[in-house]
Amino acid sequence: MKKNRAAILLLCLVMGLTGCASQGVVTEQVALPAPQLPQAPYNDSRQDVEQTVLLYLPSVGGEKLVTVPVEAAFSVSRHPAEALCRLLYAYPGNDYAAAFPEDVTLSGAHPVEVSGNTVTVILSAGALRLTHEELFMVCQATANTLGQLDEVQYVNVLINGVQPGLDLAATQPAGCYQPVAQPELSAQWSRVLSGKSVSRQTISTALYYPAAGARGIVCEARPLSFGSLEYTDVLQTLLSALSEGPEALQGVPRYPDFALYMSREPAVVEENGTRRVVLYFDASLNGAIIEHGITRSVMAASLVYTFTTFIPGVEGVEIHIGDEMITSLTPTATLTGAGETIEFENGLMKRSDLSGFLLNGCTLYFAGTDEKLHRVTRTVPYYESRNVRFILGQLMKGSQDFDSEEKLQPVLPAGLRDADLIGVSMEGDTLVLHFSENLMAMCSGMDKTRERNMIYAVVNSLCELPQVKRVQFLVNGQQPDTLAGTIYLPGSFLPNWDILSSE
Repeated sequence: MKKNRAAILLLCLVMGLTGCASQGVVTEQVALPAPQLPQAPYNDSRQDVEQTVLLYLPSVGGEKLVTVPVEAAFSVSRHPAEALCRLLYAYPGNDYAAAFPEDVTLSGAHPVEVSGNTVTVILSAGALRLTHEELFMVCQATANTLGQLDEVQYVNVLINGVQPGLDLAATQPAGCYQPVAQPELSAQWSRVLSGKSVSRQTISTALYYPAAGARGIVCEARPLSFGSLEYTDVLQTLLSALSEGPEALQGVPRYPDFALYMSREPAVVEENGTRRVVLYFDASLNGAIIEHGITRSVMAASLVYTFTTFIPGVEGVEIHIGDEMITSLTPTATLTGAGETIEFENGLMKRSDLSGFLLNGCTLYFAGTDEKLHRVTRTVPYYESRNVRFILGQLMKGSQDFDSEEKLQPVLPAGLRDADLIGVSMEGDTLVLHFSENLMAMCSGMDKTRERNMIYAVVNSLCELPQVKRVQFLVNGQQPDTLAGTIYLPGSFLPNWDILSSE
């Protein structure tokens, strides 16, 4: 009996001293068996995680949506929305689920945009050959499929960056699609057609607001009530919603009231087969947006994205401020393309011209003066918001004045660079980080609190990624006992939420 107790005590001691504990317990000078080392990654190629997902497809008769379970591999560093769309659109069909028309393909280098609570899918021009009922079916199936992802509440579908609408004349806005619990396609389509005769309508709408620090734009979709679907009413409602600011997004600059600066009514104009929104503002708008911490280029991106996403057939926006029609912009504070001039032919600003402005939030952890970790949100290019290497690069940069909480302390040692991260891989639900020996040298002399905060800032930040449950550190192909003398490194680390600040 005493031997059994001694064995149990020894086992508890071993478990308490390994990095597998969520608390990351301080080491004692005790000899422990070394955990089995994973294969050290020397690049970032092994990041796929296998999982079962559902594809929503039309039934063979086309009356409803049916589900098809498939096994898929998703990269931990990429949002799964694009991979899900590619699986959905390429599915060949089976005895009960029909394949999509072959014209349903994605368009461009980044055809699936993820910002805030919204995904926007951009199809190639071939989708114009679909009937509007067929396109509606594709959109609803896409919304139901992407709605499996926790953060996705709304889905837009554009064709070559243009909203196709729900009718042949491209006058009826589709708004954002949402997952439906009972996907009876014929009944839904009938409701859509009957809604055309309704004067006041509430439609889910994607609105694009300036991001914190005016470094780009972020999306918040929500229901908006439109008095009518006449162009003037639609434009004024959208401008008013942008002026009023978001309901959920925090820490973003607020626009001045656009209505106070309009020198003419906004309009939708068709010229040479091109439909554009035309806006005329008083010259005083220039000073007003600067006072609100917003640049011309960010305002333009916000307006272009909002109007082209919602108003059918609109290819872009033409903006006049005072006597000037904007024909070029040179962003200054954006994350991509800063200092590069963007030219707009005939003053038409298209969505594709301003794609570098679209951002999404990622969660990072930095240390406060209270010696605890603080959770912050930082807006980054939407296609990088889950990139493991990019997230670590953001931790290396330290706290920024446009974060949701400012003036926090750095957690990684000064001088650590991307080149010191040799490789990244996924082993089951564990993310393996392989650093050069420079990490050990830079951690020398750290005290207990700083070493703890460094390790768990990395672990907590990366465990915000849905597929990552724990993190393992390798240095020069091995797991040293410790980085700075306090935390036992071998094994893997669960996130530690107990050391977060309660402020």
